[in-house]
Amino acid sequence: MKNSNLLIGLGIGLLVGAAIGLYIASDDEKKSELMAEIRSKAEDAKKSVGKVVKQGLEELDKAVETVNQVVQDAISKKETEPEPEFV
Repeated sequence: MKNSNLLIGLGIGLLVGAAIGLYIASDDEKKSELMAEIRSKAEDAKKSVGKVVKQGLEELDKAVETVNQVVQDAISKKETEPEPEFV
């Protein structure tokens, strides 16, 4: 997870750096076109990141449910087992 966050951050930084470079090297008309495109791409990126986060949270919820079920099963099993007799 830590590596994937690092790669996502590096990728976003690379895209932002490239966009800034293009923006600085352009004329005024091209700058407005680039800004519109950058805004569009940023919105798409936000939606994609949101989907990934949502999927991750859903998977985490499933894992928590599984762990809770295993714990409940273990507790139930322990409660139904007779106590060992010591001599």
